[in-house]
This record gives sequence, C-alpha cells and structure tokens, in this order.
Amino acid sequence: MTDRCQLNLRLDGRRELLETIKEVAAAEGLSVNAWVVRTLEIAANSPATAPIAKSETTSATAPAIPDIEPVLDTLLDIKLDTLLAAKFAGIEERLGKLKA
Repeated sequence: MTDRCQLNLRLDGRRELLETIKEVAAAEGLSVNAWVVRTLEIAANSPATAPIAKSETTSATAPAIPDIEPVLDTLLDIKLDTLLAAKFAGIEERLGKLKA
C-alpha cells in the first residue's frame, strides 16, 4: 500500500484557470489530479527562473522553493497552443468538407 499524501489547492477567484486545467488534462487523457501532480513534478525539478523573496516567517535553513506560477503559466500556454491548434485544424477540416 502506498503512503497517501494530500494537498488541497484553493483557486479562489480563478475559476477560469480551473476550467482550463480540466480541459487540458482531458485533452491529454489525464485526470486533473494526475495532470496537476505531473505539472508540479516538472516545476519542482526545473531550475528557478527568478529569485525568491524571503518572507519574515521563512527560516534561514529552510530550502528555497521556486515560484511555481511562471512555470505553470508557461506549461499552460504550451498546452493551450496545442489544444487550440488541434481545434482549429478540426474546424478547418469540417469547413473544407462543407465547401466540397
């Protein structure tokens, strides 16, 4: 049996982001959970793109955690570009059949 870990992620005021994640995950044949876990793994294993500001509550010995938002934005941009290209290709194909 595997050790179950859980992360509750609130997306307050970001319903569009949630809907986009659902669409991208479905397009890749993944559950939302599997897609988010994979995306977090990629982000955690990528070098930080910007310096991280230390908060007053961060201890000097705490490891630095890269800012995940730019990584997620980049990944979503790539996924959305792929999805849109596929959707447009499908629309163009249907239009071509209608004209024929």
